[in-house]
Amino acid sequence: MCIPRSSPGAGGPPRWRGLRRRYVTGVLPLLLAAAGAVRAAPPATTNQVAKLTDASIWKVVKGDDLDTTACLPRDRAMIEDAGNKWKHAQTEHFVIHYEMDLFALKVAHMAEFFYSYIAHDLQGAEDRIPGRSHLFIFRTENKWKKFLEAQPDHKSWTYSFVQGPSMYLQQAENRTKSADVLAHEMTHLVINRFIRGGLPLWLNEGVAEYYGEFAFAAFRGTTRNPHAVFRALRDPVDLRALLATEKYPDNDQAVHRFYESSKYFVGFLMTKKPHENFPAFIAAISTGMTPEEALKEHYGFADFKTVEKEFARFVR
Repeated sequence: MCIPRSSPGAGGPPRWRGLRRRYVTGVLPLLLAAAGAVRAAPPATTNQVAKLTDASIWKVVKGDDLDTTACLPRDRAMIEDAGNKWKHAQTEHFVIHYEMDLFALKVAHMAEFFYSYIAHDLQGAEDRIPGRSHLFIFRTENKWKKFLEAQPDHKSWTYSFVQGPSMYLQQAENRTKSADVLAHEMTHLVINRFIRGGLPLWLNEGVAEYYGEFAFAAFRGTTRNPHAVFRALRDPVDLRALLATEKYPDNDQAVHRFYESSKYFVGFLMTKKPHENFPAFIAAISTGMTPEEALKEHYGFADFKTVEKEFARFVR
């Protein structure tokens, strides 16, 4: 389930996609089938982001050898608690704390793939985290509940969440419904490494939705046709209101509208405008430029009415 989030690494209320419940900050497990000036290259492809073999992607390490540079206080406490029987493995950019090797290895594959894919898309952006991100995988519901009880800032119904450079993941049995949610949250975790400053709510979630579609498809060895993803959108949120949204709506239907509208606007910029302009656009907003100013500077829109007209055609 979820926790409030208003910036990368924080969360939001539950939402629905079709009849499948998804969670804004929840990271549901997935047993995957496959294991300066900022200018981006064209979207990464499966061939450009090579999948690593099990032997090359991670190294099992002892607690004393862990990279704890980017640990949050709660991370250090859990690692040092003798009652936690974690195994530990390190990849190039992540530390995985786990009990079941197979599942953890597959999460590691996905983490590094998403890192490579998004870094390729944001070519020129700098990874700002001085150390590896930590992913904690709780194998049972009881272990997750015990962990959550010690987190006063999280609700009892929180399922899993990302905070800053760390992910806290409850492993579940349902594989099918969890895939897109894990892809969404993995995007938040990776984006948190590259973006300095917070993103507005629509951009934070819209980017996660976009890469949750396209990076996850590439991870599975397939491609997503933008025309198939961005079909006509019924009742989108008014664009000016969307860009001004500061908190999540308070009911499932409104949350769904917000997420879809955010995803479509990011998709509009990524697929209908020069793809290489997006990294500079997102960097400008993360450092305080308003969306209206950034749209004019990085996409050449004469005014906001022009943006609204073009987006209206995109969602029709």
